[in-house]
Amino acid sequence: MSETEYGFDPVKFRAARGAAGASVAQISRAAGVTGRTVNLYLAGSRVPRPEVLVQVAAAVGVAPADLCTVEHEVLAHLRAFADRSRAATAQALGMAEETYPQLETTGQRGRLSSSRYDHAQDRWITWQEWAPPLFGVTAERLPAAGQHTQEHYNTKGRNAGGSYASRTPTASP
Repeated sequence: MSETEYGFDPVKFRAARGAAGASVAQISRAAGVTGRTVNLYLAGSRVPRPEVLVQVAAAVGVAPADLCTVEHEVLAHLRAFADRSRAATAQALGMAEETYPQLETTGQRGRLSSSRYDHAQDRWITWQEWAPPLFGVTAERLPAAGQHTQEHYNTKGRNAGGSYASRTPTASP
């Protein structure tokens, strides 16, 4: 995985910028950052915060995930690509804000693995049905990210005495 939480890749950013024909000034206006900051992103000297990544991606006409390179997508990636905070994701999932980091760190859903009753459809729906849209992904992509999160935690999180989420570096604007 890259050094950032979500794997921002300046090579992909430069390629997307070229394909879109977007100027540094256009990107900076769209993303709400300075032209100097955009140039630092292009050079790979700085990475955008997740919320700025979404704006930068829109400025060059691609999805945030298209500007990133990750070996194995984890739940933290999905949240960042969807431009959601941990608090907003917890709320969307119907869980306590304090509990969500546990899910993002370990991949363990706990009670979230249960089905929910959908009154509109008058039936019970499984996690695989109701959760993917909350992460903005397909029904196949969410379980894979959950599995990779569990694997990452089992091999690195437990052994390092910390969590993936707590080791995330801060990205500058």
